[in-house]
Parts: sequence; structure tokens; C-alpha cells
Amino acid sequence: MKTTASKVKFLTNYSTFLTIIMVSFFLFSFNKIRQIENFEEINVKRINIIENDGTIRMVLSNKELQHSGRLDGKDWKKRERPSGLIFFNDEGDECGGLIYQTKETKNGLISGMSITMDRYKDDQVLQLSNQETVLNGKIMSQRGIHINDFPMDSHITKRMEMLEEAQKISNPEERKKKINEIYDQYGERNLLFLGKTKGNSQGLFLSDSKGQPKMMIYVDEQGNPKIQTFNSKGEIKDFIVE
Repeated sequence: MKTTASKVKFLTNYSTFLTIIMVSFFLFSFNKIRQIENFEEINVKRINIIENDGTIRMVLSNKELQHSGRLDGKDWKKRERPSGLIFFNDEGDECGGLIYQTKETKNGLISGMSITMDRYKDDQVLQLSNQETVLNGKIMSQRGIHINDFPMDSHITKRMEMLEEAQKISNPEERKKKINEIYDQYGERNLLFLGKTKGNSQGLFLSDSKGQPKMMIYVDEQGNPKIQTFNSKGEIKDFIVE
């Protein structure tokens, strides 16, 4: 009887101990999940912001790990993209971003920053940008606001698939012609630019829905104020500014 009582006591104590450990572990884990951490400094290559269901909403990343882009539930193929922020809408589609870079190219060093907002299921339609090219110690720059649009039936995935097929054309002239046709039919149309051009003019530049220039109100490189309009043939009409 004494041996049996000892066993019962041991099992009772053991069960109590395990219960305390499990409850403590549960409470500790719950507390860690709810806890807000504070840091003075942190080094990180990429941060993903997601919803409770896993839908991605924002990525802050260096260029090596930058998100390639996403639409209709699929990530695009890995591609080189600058460091910065990429935004995603409630459906998980890319919808804009803030990017910046400085890069050496065969045409000189390029440097700049861009904040963009995309059209639903398509590319950027509103952009605030600063673009600079440094060549032989000289800087050419374009800074301002761009408003763009796309044809009603345009879809970025469809356009990318068509361009990918066009790249397979072996004849260089035919390939270039096909690519230009795709952009003419489905590509971006610049409707408005407000800012400084690479030609050192400052002003407002307006186009029609097809991206054809229609009016320019600007100050040229010599400081002369100008107003110009374009007819359907692309011919320029100057208005005298006193």
C-alpha cells in the first residue's frame, strides 16, 4: 500500500508540474505575440507588410531582394529593380511605389528618385520624378509631374506577354517594328508634364488622349516665355508673349 501511495503521489505531483509548465508556456507565448518591440537601430535587407490572410501590401527592400511585381495572384519573373517601397492593393496587385537609384551605364551615370501610382491592372499613370544623367562632368535633368494613361483595353500582363513574343522575332527590323506596334496600340500615353525638361525649359506640356503634343506653355533656356500649339498634322503655331 505504501508503494502504491507513493506512486500516486508522484504521478499527481508530476501531472501538476506539467500543467504549470504548459500554462506558463501558453501565457508566455501569447504575451510574446502581443508584445510591441522597440529598437534604437536595426539592419535589414527586406521587410514585408502583409494582411492576416497573407495578402502582401507593401515591401521595403534593397535592390537585391526587391519584389519583382505581382498581378492577378502571380509574381512576375525576377528582374532588376531599384531599392525602395513597392505598394500592393487589397487584391495583392502592385499599385505604385517609391524607388531611387544611382547607376553607371554606357551613356553615363544615371541618378534619381520616383514616386508612382498605377492604374488598376496596369502601369504608372501618375508620377513625381527627378531624373539626372551625368556625362563628362555635366548634368542633364528632368524634374516634374507626369500624368499618363493607357487605352481602355490595355492590361499590363497582356502587353508583357505580347512583348515577350515579339522579342523572339529573329529579324531585328521586324522585331523593332512589332514592338513599336504593340506600344502604339497598348502602350503608355503621356497626357501632361509639369516641370523642367532635359532641354532646360520650365513649363506645362499638354497632349491629347493618344499622347500627341497639343500645347506648350513654358520658359525656354534663354528665359523667353513661349506659348505654342500643335494642329492635327503636328505643325506648330506660336503665340506672341509680350
